[in-house]
Amino acid sequence: MNVTALPARREAPAAPPSPPGTPRLLLAALITSLLTGAALFWLPLRGVDLEELTGHGLIGVLPAATLAGAAVIVLTFMATLALRTPHRPLLAAQIGVLIISLHGVTPALEPIARFPTAWQTAGFIEYVSRTGTVAWDLDARFSTPGFFAFVSFVMKAAGQHDIEPVLRWAPPVTNLMYLVPYALILRALRASWRAKWFAAWLFIAANWVGQDYLSPQAFAYLLYLYFVAILVNWFRHREWTPRRRGRRRTVRRPKDPGELPAPAVPARERSILFVLLFLLLLAGTAAHQLTPFLMTAACAGLVLVRRCELRGLPFIAGVVYAAWISFMTVGHWSSRKEEIFGGLGKVFTNVQQSTGGRLGDAAGETRDIQLLRILIAVTVVVLALAGLLRRRARGIDDRVAPVLMLVPFSSFGLQNYGGEIALRIYFFMLPAACLLIAYLFFPAPRAGTRRHWPTVALASAFALLLTGGFLTVRYGNERYEQVRQSDVTAFDVMLREHQGAIGVVWLSAEDPDLVGGTPVMPWSYRGWERFTYTPVIADRDDPADVSRILRRLGEQGPGGFFVTTRGHEDFQVLTAGLAPDYGPRMRRALASHPAIRTVFADRDAAVFRLRNPPPEPVAQVPPPAGLGLRSSPWTPAGLVYLPVLLGVLLTRELRRLRVPPGGQARLRPLTVLAVPLFVSVVAVIVERFVVIR
Repeated sequence: MNVTALPARREAPAAPPSPPGTPRLLLAALITSLLTGAALFWLPLRGVDLEELTGHGLIGVLPAATLAGAAVIVLTFMATLALRTPHRPLLAAQIGVLIISLHGVTPALEPIARFPTAWQTAGFIEYVSRTGTVAWDLDARFSTPGFFAFVSFVMKAAGQHDIEPVLRWAPPVTNLMYLVPYALILRALRASWRAKWFAAWLFIAANWVGQDYLSPQAFAYLLYLYFVAILVNWFRHREWTPRRRGRRRTVRRPKDPGELPAPAVPARERSILFVLLFLLLLAGTAAHQLTPFLMTAACAGLVLVRRCELRGLPFIAGVVYAAWISFMTVGHWSSRKEEIFGGLGKVFTNVQQSTGGRLGDAAGETRDIQLLRILIAVTVVVLALAGLLRRRARGIDDRVAPVLMLVPFSSFGLQNYGGEIALRIYFFMLPAACLLIAYLFFPAPRAGTRRHWPTVALASAFALLLTGGFLTVRYGNERYEQVRQSDVTAFDVMLREHQGAIGVVWLSAEDPDLVGGTPVMPWSYRGWERFTYTPVIADRDDPADVSRILRRLGEQGPGGFFVTTRGHEDFQVLTAGLAPDYGPRMRRALASHPAIRTVFADRDAAVFRLRNPPPEPVAQVPPPAGLGLRSSPWTPAGLVYLPVLLGVLLTRELRRLRVPPGGQARLRPLTVLAVPLFVSVVAVIVERFVVIR
């Protein structure tokens, strides 16, 4: 046999050497460190005395061991990032411990759910559960009742009648839920595992704004994250250039995209996902006022930078949002056009009211907290921009993250949102900002096998500062943001004491025409329609002069009550400059006045009423008013055009998903049909705004 005639056997190429695994001893040390940090954080909390809270909030009473435990939790996570390979179960456990520690500390320390506004949410839910409808004339939030109806349904289905545990543990649970869509968003981006895990960690540690309690905003924010996650994962724009006769197709890519290539997904699955996007839009629009605007803007921004192929979706979202405002919230805006729409375009005014305007007459400690919040927000923005520039210097063209970060700033052109628009902008830009900050430390699109101790050391320093800032600013107002059992009891006492409408008189240190009209208490957490609220301006010179309170109580008739709580009094002291002993002196004067009867009183809350209240006026409890729908001459036509327009637009986008590149001409008939329908719907919306008053 001629051996040389046989083909030579090729040797298989040698596989690249795999990185060495992490020693078990090191993993055991990291797990032990995590458990030690959690023990250090939680065990000393048993000795915390909330009665010693100052104007700096919870940070002033946390034990040194607890702060050390927080530092150990942070450093353990950062040490895990420095390993050569990702250990996902350990990283996930560390983020879980961070959520429970940072967002669960007050539910564990305080006897009942914190944050008076959370109890107001309970009042909306209780009203919907009891009446089966809403009342637009009681509160603007009844104009977007989707969240309240959803929670009411879930609680009835689960047989749960006590909402307090849900209120208490909503923040940590909500933050855990946020991580699911956020992980989907991170999955679509060209980034190393270190950058993605660090971004997820930052997303928890930087979320100090307090919008994760049981509320329409928290629910709609979750919908927003899922909306964005679906867009960037399954509807990323497929780069292609149509071939023209006589020309060669050329694609210029000066930089590598910051997002991974779009996956090949069957048209049927993409159609189902598109319908899900539309349902998320509907749910978000029915649940919250601001979120659907940002859904629309985010989608439009991604389309403009060629990172979303659903070019018709922003129009669909805009039509849904405008139609809901025009038809479903008309009862609220018809008599408040200047109040609601007066802030449109007033960017600088809205910025001032949301930042410097919030400082007001705040005491030194409270002012420190407000300034630190502004400093953290500015730092986050600056570091995010630095991360974007560092990625671009490496030749990476990030588009999704910059769009998602910049789009929320368009909200400054809407209104000041009760002075909170800056907080909401920070809240919505946070997912993208955290990713860009992670890029600042870990810009490479792929993780190498070497350790990154110097970079991790710098990131650790920032993480420690951010964690300390979180514990300071998130709970900096705890003297008046915590809710005590007596605060809730005070409203129960009024409901038992009087069976009809109740006129609540409450103390305000500012002009009643300039305040929001509600006290810092768990007001109307049940029996919403039975309460009205009348502020009485404080006599700063003489707390013992209760003549103004007596006069206000007389104006309320037989249902008049004066309510004060320690938390509300602390709010007036810290934010409006009342004397620290104003509340106790006022209470003593009321308790000793011969015309006043003490209905309920302890250290935390007190309820007073006149011994002989006047028989008039007798206020009537308003019946459920629904959404307050109103018509105009063109409204019937609009109710016909609107569903037809949405049907045409949805059909057009569904067909687009099945049209191959170069076949866009097939969509032209639907486009021609949609244009006059769109013009007609816009005309009806404008006509309703002009005619209805």
